[in-house]
Amino acid sequence: MDYIETWKEVIQKPSDFYRKMPTTGGYAEPLTFAAISYFIYGLLTALFNRGMMGGMYGYGMMGTGGYGLSTSLMVAIMMPIMGIISIIIGAAILYIIYKVLGGKGSYEGTVRFVSYATAVLLLSWVPFIGWIFGFYGIYLYILGGMIVHDVSMVKSAIAVLLPTFLVILLVIIMVVLAGSLAYTMIFPS
Repeated sequence: MDYIETWKEVIQKPSDFYRKMPTTGGYAEPLTFAAISYFIYGLLTALFNRGMMGGMYGYGMMGTGGYGLSTSLMVAIMMPIMGIISIIIGAAILYIIYKVLGGKGSYEGTVRFVSYATAVLLLSWVPFIGWIFGFYGIYLYILGGMIVHDVSMVKSAIAVLLPTFLVILLVIIMVVLAGSLAYTMIFPS
């Protein structure tokens, strides 16, 4: 696997990449690609975003000094492990949603497109503008799911955005319930 060439193709020509991407053939190659992406993302984030102001020079916010190189390396090592776990779980959730929406793809195909969508991580670590690349990552998920599961763009967008919407809805419900509980404790009837 040539990481750099694969990365370029995913970022520059995602539609062509996902159409040519085999949906079978094992998990090793796509998960290796994702692990490399997560490692680089973790290293760059830890080195340059420490305290948002300290960066690589070690000056944390308000003179705290941030954290050291050993912590940066630990973050870089842990990031691929946590990333692979999140890919396996996230792909399972997406696979179920795609199946409910009439998708024809496999779990392995889902793991593959989710793994290759991690290419965007190499751009999303940039302070203050990294979130913009996060939107491109959502696009990569929608496009990959559309091609792998042979569904419309709308169904793919629903599959990708539904888990986020449900988490936000759950948080709102919990905040309302907590607020209601706090209100009844402060102002008993």
